Amino acid sequence: MGILELIAKGEGQDVEFKSSLSERREILETICAFSNSNGGTILVGVDDNGNLVGIEMGKGVIEGLINEIKSSIEPPVIPQIETAEAHGKKVLVIRVSEGLNKPYLLKGIAFKRFGRTNQRIPREELEKIILEKHKTILSFEEGVFDANLKDMDELKVKNFVAEVKSARNIDLPYATVRDFLERLGLFKGKLTAAALLCFSKNPQAYIPYAIVKCGRFRNGIADEREIHGTLLDQISGALEFLKNHIRVQHSVDERGRRVDRWEIPLEAIREAVVNAVAHRDYGVPSPVYVKVFDDRVEVINPGGLMPPLTPEKLKKEHPSVLRNPKIANMLFLYGYVERWGYGTNKIVELCVENGLREPDFVEEDGFFKVVLYRSSVNEMERVVLDLVKKGFNTSSAVAKKLNINERTARKYLSSLVSKNLINRKRIGRKIIYY
Repeated sequence: MGILELIAKGEGQDVEFKSSLSERREILETICAFSNSNGGTILVGVDDNGNLVGIEMGKGVIEGLINEIKSSIEPPVIPQIETAEAHGKKVLVIRVSEGLNKPYLLKGIAFKRFGRTNQRIPREELEKIILEKHKTILSFEEGVFDANLKDMDELKVKNFVAEVKSARNIDLPYATVRDFLERLGLFKGKLTAAALLCFSKNPQAYIPYAIVKCGRFRNGIADEREIHGTLLDQISGALEFLKNHIRVQHSVDERGRRVDRWEIPLEAIREAVVNAVAHRDYGVPSPVYVKVFDDRVEVINPGGLMPPLTPEKLKKEHPSVLRNPKIANMLFLYGYVERWGYGTNKIVELCVENGLREPDFVEEDGFFKVVLYRSSVNEMERVVLDLVKKGFNTSSAVAKKLNINERTARKYLSSLVSKNLINRKRIGRKIIYY
C-alpha cells in the first residue's frame, strides 16, 4: 500500500502518523507496540490530521534511527525503513512486522497497539505471553526419560482404557502400549514424564519426589504415610488416608439404605487432592502434602498458581490454566474431573452447603495450599441448620418441628449464627434466620 493510500486510510490499529523525527520516544513506543501486536506502518512527515507536511532528511538519519531502535528495544527489532516522496514532500516510512520473539520491551516496558493508541501491557498479560513463549521448555511433563517401554504397566493401561469407557463412554484405541501412548502424546521416541507418572510400574524410580506425603497432626505427628505409585494410585491412597482421619456419621435413609455423612464432603476433598496432583510443578523436587489437624485439612502442592489466576479469583468464575495439560487430560478421561476451571468453585459450594466454614486458598513461597475446615457443629446443630435451609426460619418453627422448647431452639440457632453458618435479622417483632 502506497503512502497516499495509507494517509487516506487514517491512523488506526496498524497505521501511525508522526509529523517529525523529534517525536522519537513516541516513534519507539509505536515500533515496540507494533512488534507486540500485528505489525504496522509509521509515516513520519504526516501530522495527526493526515496532512502531508514532509521532513528534512539529513545525512545518517536512517542509520542513526536504526541504531537507536536496536539499543532501545529488547529483543532487537529491525524494521524496514525507507524514504518516499509525495506531492514534492519527503516522508520516512517505517514498516514493522509482528515480532516472532514476543514480548518486546522499550527500556524495560512492553507496549501493545490498541486502536490508535499504544498501551502498556499489564503484568498479568505479560507473564502469560512469556509463559506461552516458553511453555514447551517449561513443561516438565513433556520431558523425555531414558526409560524402556517394558517399564510400563500394561495392566494399568488396560484398566485405564476400561475406566474411560465406563466414566466417559469414550473408546480409546488400544493395540499395544506404545501405540496407546503415542496416540495420547505420551511417547515421542522416548517415554515422557507424563507417561511415567501415569502408567509406569515405578514412577519414583525416575521422579522420586513425585509422591504424596500424608500426616495426622495432634501434639506432633500421630500418623504418617508416603504414597507412591502412579498419580491415580497417589490420589486413591491420599483419599483413603483422609477417610481414616476425619469423622463420618452413619444413618439410614427412607429406603433403608446406609448413608455416610462425612464432616468434610468427600467430593470436596477429592477435588483438592486431584487439583494438587494435576497442577503441581513437577520440576520442583518436593512432594504434595496432605495434613490433617483437629480443625482443618490442608492440601499443599509445589508450584504457585499459573497467571493470570490469583487465590481471590478461584472463588469466582475463572479460566482454566493448566500447567500439565497431558496429565490433566488423563485425569479428566478417568472421570476425576468434570469441568476444568470449576474445581475450586465446587469445593467452596460443597463446604458451604454442608455448613462448613468457607475454605481458604493460599499462595506462598512457591506453593499453593487449600485449607478445608472441619465441622464445628454438633449433630443437633446440623439438624437445625438443615431445617433453616429448608425454610424453617424462626425459633418457633424449629422448636415445633423438633418437638423442643423455643428457648432450646434459640440456643442452637444463636450458636449457628456465632459460627457464621446462618444469618439473623429482625422483621418487626420477629427474628428471622436464613
